[in-house]
Amino acid sequence: MNHTLRMSKLTLGLLTVLAAAPAFAQSTSAGVGGQVTSNAGAPVVGAEVVITHTESGTVSRATTDASGRYVARGLRVGGPYTVSISKPGEGTKTEEGVFLSLNQVGTVNAALSGDITSLSGVTVTAAGPSVFSSESKGIGTSVDGRKLEVAPKGSRSLDDVARLDPRVTVTDQATGAISVAGVNNRYNAISVDGLSQGDPFGLNANGMPYTGSPISVDTIAAYDIKVSDFDVSQDVVGAAINAVTKSGTNDFHGSAYYVYKKADSMVGSRDGEDYDAFGKDTTKGITLGGPILKDRLFFFGSYEEQEITEFGGAASSDGLATGAVTQSEIDQVSNIARDVYGIDPGTYGAGGVDLTNKRYLGKIDWNISDNHRASLTYQQTEESLPQPYDSNSNSIILTSRWFTKASETKNTSLQLFSDWSDNFTTEAKVSYQKFEQISGASQDLPAINVGVASTTPGSTNGVRFGEDRNRHENAIDTKKLTASFFGTYYAGDHTIKGGVDYQNTEAYNMYGRDLHGVYSFDSIADFAAGNYYRYDVRRPVNGFTEDDTAASIEFSQISPFIQDTWQVNNNLSITYGLRMNIPKAKEAPPRKPGFEETFGFRND
Repeated sequence: MNHTLRMSKLTLGLLTVLAAAPAFAQSTSAGVGGQVTSNAGAPVVGAEVVITHTESGTVSRATTDASGRYVARGLRVGGPYTVSISKPGEGTKTEEGVFLSLNQVGTVNAALSGDITSLSGVTVTAAGPSVFSSESKGIGTSVDGRKLEVAPKGSRSLDDVARLDPRVTVTDQATGAISVAGVNNRYNAISVDGLSQGDPFGLNANGMPYTGSPISVDTIAAYDIKVSDFDVSQDVVGAAINAVTKSGTNDFHGSAYYVYKKADSMVGSRDGEDYDAFGKDTTKGITLGGPILKDRLFFFGSYEEQEITEFGGAASSDGLATGAVTQSEIDQVSNIARDVYGIDPGTYGAGGVDLTNKRYLGKIDWNISDNHRASLTYQQTEESLPQPYDSNSNSIILTSRWFTKASETKNTSLQLFSDWSDNFTTEAKVSYQKFEQISGASQDLPAINVGVASTTPGSTNGVRFGEDRNRHENAIDTKKLTASFFGTYYAGDHTIKGGVDYQNTEAYNMYGRDLHGVYSFDSIADFAAGNYYRYDVRRPVNGFTEDDTAASIEFSQISPFIQDTWQVNNNLSITYGLRMNIPKAKEAPPRKPGFEETFGFRND
């Protein structure tokens, strides 16, 4: 019955945490728009607009409407772009050096001066489109181009860039946790190329799957940081950090890098003492991108390794440092474990914790035609973090008590950007994420606590070894399938956007506390004689196996949305819309006979 109670609470907790994970149609492209007028200031109808990404030859086309306006979406982020606007009898204008920001529509206006042969083809160099336009909604910060290149990245993580928005606070520098307006970081939505970088299960304190950065910062082309986004396609309570990676061009380009940082000599002191949150931080990696078929098919890839020694800084004072446990007592317990029980208890005083991280990225961009563009991204991240655990000022631990948290994420995303007409564009995305995290020791052992001379009888202080009781069986496995489709229709002063998001999540959590047993001894003599004063073990009830103690759930959510942005005049726009989130669990937590009666719950 206790087993049933634990399972019910755990299942309910998982549903609560995982339901908080946002599913949203985050755009991973850019746009450009504007108004074309004649020399007299009248709107030019039917002018052809050709937008060319100079480095890749990617071309997009648009035509001005009755009010002389045009817009093109689904474009590559960045640039430089060349925007050429022309109409027979009205003239031609070309602007070069145009750069576009992620999830924004830049503005390039044109005033055609007449079809004069001697002036046709005149090139005007522009610094780039203004981001202060009617297309820019919400509160946020865009970081790309030169601004991204010169931004300091001491931690080489997403929080280095997020903090450029003054409304974002880094709450934990070591892990990169950030908060907006005091909102818990688990409500942040972090994505790269449409792939979620948030913690898929919800246990990590920094809101991401890893202690370090989930992706190499050397692969990022642009960020869009939204504190408040007035768009029903976004379903975010905290910060929305959206990023896109670099892409290949018609020229081969790449980099090789090595980053070295030493805490005590290269990081400023804190409170008059050397900074000791880590020892050495080294990162090495390579990137390479280029054409597969010129003007059509491109690739980009990267690989990065990072190692941080003595992660977390110096260990807190334990029983040996305070005198509660002596080295002689440690040696006695170790010898008994090996000679009497045949157990390898590990050693005391092993080296510090080393965090290792490997990050892979592969990306293919395909210019299917002037009207359709596709992008395929694969991302893999692996992290390993050994963790000493369970010591205090009255005890010490041997290395058999350490556990390693090994995490791996595999992300795949396919995106399609399409222009179906001058007034209608769509973006479609399908992605699949598999996340695994296993925490455990190298040996399957019971947890063993041996009291020493200074230990109060009946306590678990003294010498501790064997597998930590919370890691006897501990594993997380999640699979997430997401899909989104939305279209944007331009109807004069109205921009109508509608679509649907879909998410299906399967989550498995094994938390097998005490499955291998916990032995507690009052003294070294009792340990040698096998006289434990307490033995704890939790086993499945008859008819169940260890795997039955795990929680396994599946749920989905479908979210249709629609909105209209009405450009009332050049100084006023109104956005209004509707979004509905419809969650559905595959099955309810199992109901066990007698549960309500035993615990006093009504069953009507």
